Amino acid sequence: MSLLKDQIELEIMEQELKAKNAFSRHPGVLKWLMVIFVLAIIPAYYTARSVSEKIWLNKYSQVVISAKSSFSNPLAIIKSDVSVTSLGNNTYAAAVKITNQNLNLSLENVAYSFNFYNAQKQQIYSFSDKLFLLPNQSKYLTVPTFVLTDKISYADFQTPLPQNLPWQKRLQTPEVQLITSIPYTSNQVSPPAFVVQGDFTNNSPYNLGKVRLTFILFDKAGKIIGSSQRNELSIAAYERRAYNQIWPNTAVNNLGHVEVTADTDTLDPNNISVPDSSNGPASDLSR
Repeated sequence: MSLLKDQIELEIMEQELKAKNAFSRHPGVLKWLMVIFVLAIIPAYYTARSVSEKIWLNKYSQVVISAKSSFSNPLAIIKSDVSVTSLGNNTYAAAVKITNQNLNLSLENVAYSFNFYNAQKQQIYSFSDKLFLLPNQSKYLTVPTFVLTDKISYADFQTPLPQNLPWQKRLQTPEVQLITSIPYTSNQVSPPAFVVQGDFTNNSPYNLGKVRLTFILFDKAGKIIGSSQRNELSIAAYERRAYNQIWPNTAVNNLGHVEVTADTDTLDPNNISVPDSSNGPASDLSR
């Protein structure tokens, strides 16, 4: 081992001696030029690198580095007039229809409010909640039944200004089909009430945390005369569930038809989940 080490050191010394002899044979001026050239290589490298970096960053900064919005100029929400209804006993409800004109933009967790005023333009009642709106979706927002002794002369529906709406363009949103049956209506005698019965089906492979059912009553002329809503919780994939919606102490004699819609928030990851297949028959090894 020591002999190999000595041999390597001897070869290195020989190469150094050859280089020294070759260098000493050149004229003095050429020697200094060679030394200056070698020393100049290092700062020249860093200077060229810095200049090149500035040139390329300046050329591609706007294209590569800066972020660009995935959409621009979203279309505004279309809002209908607020329909205020009363089925007697100073009991009121209200509804408004909203439409998202954007085919690939959605809204999540947006605050809204209904405000009600008397003939003196004084606010006598207000209702607030939060909405979600899927791409290309139309739906009714309703105010649950409330009691007022003062007469409502005017109502409005308010959301944030269009430029402040938090539009989102999502790469993918789960598709959930909720099917509602044709409702059956009746005027119950004892106790007196107007009743709407039917069912809805979660025709999707997802479990849903909450489904909102919205009921809009129309008279024979197509005017809204009543509304209501209810929330159904923990709906399993492909589950069919019945409902029985009641308007107590109410009789509707000029009813044209009832529109029942089912809606669920597929933008909320906590509201939608895939069933656990481990409990299904495919996991049963007893056979």
